[in-house]
Amino acid sequence: MKTENIASGANSVSFKSKGINIAGVLYVPENFDSSKSYEGVVMTPPFPQVKDQVMANYGPKMAERGYVALAFDYNSKGESDSYEPNFRDDENMTRKWEDLRNAISYLGSLSFVEGINGIGFCGGGNIMSSTIITDLRVKAFASVSAMMASDMIQFANRNAFIQQVKAANAARQKMFETGEPVSHDYFGYEDPDYLEKNPDLSGTVAEGYDYYGTGRGGKETYPNFTNVLISTVFETAAINPGEHYADKMIQPYCGIVGSEADTAICTKAFFDKVTSEKEYHEIKGASHVGLYDIPENINKVVEIIDTFFKKHGTI
Repeated sequence: MKTENIASGANSVSFKSKGINIAGVLYVPENFDSSKSYEGVVMTPPFPQVKDQVMANYGPKMAERGYVALAFDYNSKGESDSYEPNFRDDENMTRKWEDLRNAISYLGSLSFVEGINGIGFCGGGNIMSSTIITDLRVKAFASVSAMMASDMIQFANRNAFIQQVKAANAARQKMFETGEPVSHDYFGYEDPDYLEKNPDLSGTVAEGYDYYGTGRGGKETYPNFTNVLISTVFETAAINPGEHYADKMIQPYCGIVGSEADTAICTKAFFDKVTSEKEYHEIKGASHVGLYDIPENINKVVEIIDTFFKKHGTI
C-alpha cells in the first residue's frame, strides 16, 4: 500500500485483501493537499463490471465535488490478482464482501480522509448493503439503479433457481476434481447471433445487451471486462443479507433509480424496509442502464448524492 504519491486526478493504488493484491483507482480533487481533510467514498460496481466502466464515470465527478473516491477491481477481476492464477473472473459474493471491507480499511488508513461514504451501483448496491450492516465505518450509503431485493429475482422461478444452483454445484465438483476452471457466458452476450436468437428483447434485458454486448460497455471498449465467469456464480448470487437486515441498518440511505427502469422495484422494496433516515429519488426519463454512462443523468445523480452526503458529513 503506497500513499506518498497521491496527487490531483486519478491515481493508481493497491491494497491487500486476504493476501491478494487488489488494484484500484483513487480519484482526488483538484488542488489536492494531503494536509487537509476530505470526505471519502468507496464505490462498488454493477455485476460483473470492473473499475474502468461505471465507476470511472462517477469517480471523477465525485472528485470534482471535493471527495476522495475509490474504485477497485475485486479479487480475480480486472487488474487485481487472483487466489489462483487460472481461476479468474470468479463472482463470489462472500469474497467480495471481504474485498469491500479491505477497501474501506484502505480509505480509513489515508491521513487525508475523514469520514467514509458508500455508493453501490446495480448489484454493487447488494454487496454494499450486505457489508455495511456490520461495518459502521461507512456512515452514509447511496445506491444507483440498485438490484437490492435479490429474493424477487433469484427465487421468482423456483425451478429455474434449482437448475442454476445444481449446475453451479456440478461445476464446483468438477473444478475440485480436475483443478481446472469451469466458466460460462453468464448473459449469453458473447454469442454473435444473440440478437437473432432473441428477437423480442425488452426492458433491462435489451438494455443489458446494448451495454455489455456492444462497444458501449463491453470488452471491445473495456478489455479487462468479460461476460465469461466462473460457473459457481449462482451459489452466492442469491445471498444478500442486506435485504433481510435492512431494518437493522443504522446508516442513512439514499436510493436513486431511473423513472423508466423496470428494476426500480428492487430498490423500492429495499427502501421500504429501511428504518434509518432515508431518501428515494427518481431521475425522470432515465432507464436502469441510463444511469451508467449518460452524462446528463450522471450529473443529476451526483448532485443528489453530494447533497445527501453533505447532509450527513463529518467535515
